Amino acid sequence: MKVSSYQMYWIVTISSIVTTTYLPIHLAVEQARQDSWISMLLGGVAMLFFTWISLRVCRQHEDKTLITLMKDLLGTVMGKILVLAHFLLWFRQMSMIAKGTVDFQNLVLLHNTPMIFILICLLFLVVYAVYKGGITAISRCAEIIGPILLFMLFVQLFLNPQDMNVKRILPVYADSGWLAILSGTFNSYSYIADPTIVLMLYFFAENKRTAARAVIWGTVTTVVWGVLATFVLMFVTGPQIASQLVVPIYSLTKYISILNFIQNIDAFYIPLWLLAAFIKLSVCLFILSYGLSEWIGYRNWKLIACIVTCLWCVFYIYSNHNIRLSYTLKSLYLNGIFYPIVYLVLPLILWILGSVKQRRKA
Repeated sequence: MKVSSYQMYWIVTISSIVTTTYLPIHLAVEQARQDSWISMLLGGVAMLFFTWISLRVCRQHEDKTLITLMKDLLGTVMGKILVLAHFLLWFRQMSMIAKGTVDFQNLVLLHNTPMIFILICLLFLVVYAVYKGGITAISRCAEIIGPILLFMLFVQLFLNPQDMNVKRILPVYADSGWLAILSGTFNSYSYIADPTIVLMLYFFAENKRTAARAVIWGTVTTVVWGVLATFVLMFVTGPQIASQLVVPIYSLTKYISILNFIQNIDAFYIPLWLLAAFIKLSVCLFILSYGLSEWIGYRNWKLIACIVTCLWCVFYIYSNHNIRLSYTLKSLYLNGIFYPIVYLVLPLILWILGSVKQRRKA
């Protein structure tokens, strides 16, 4: 299974932008108000830095997956223990995106449909794509869906100029202060991008050098779009209304009305967002299943994907009845300890150990 640099760009862009449209903007607006665009910018720069560190690790070990390189650098026992943090992160992302997707469909499309039925249909589609085609099928879907999704997301930002008011974003910094801005960054940065998927997907890249550039450009595209979307949201709704919107970008499409003719743009947004969520879930399921197969030494990763999907369904149903599990977006433990360790500390350790090992060989 090989992924071209073009496909890598779209996988990274879609995987990052699907969470950016749903979570970080809302979390940043709650804390930083009209200065939420500064929080998004700071969070995006931080995730770019984390992505660059992850790519440095990948360039040192181009022929190894995350599990293999961690065992080589940290030892078999310690490597297998620490890689569990990545498994937990990917599983949590799958659960979070699945919950958001099911809730979104139930809210805007299927009002009276049991949510468990929507979940089963979604999981069946994801596991079928992973089982039949693996990363090859996912990357081909991404390169078709990606350009249409990105075009739609950027275009919709400029379709309601009559509702924009620059005064809604003023004054800058004076009302919020750095404490509120940094608080918005702290709550939202971890959902802007995901550098950890690169540690697994880089192994499947055809051209390693161009794939690294594709990953960086994919992250940059997401950060630029996130900052622009926050700007437009502030211009149109203001911080008071924006902080109360469950899905701000979807709500933004409801404001579009040009000459009472171009309306209901959300009819295009909804299916594209659902397809993007499908790509994100498929990528997470694939890397988790492939990683687990290497971790336990069992080669049939497709069977593991089916087992993980069953556990995923059970966890989703249980978490819906457990408030502590379903409301963890602002968890101090996750944002202050778990995410920094997985995104920054572990890649830095791997990079330093890899550099030392290369110098000893030289």
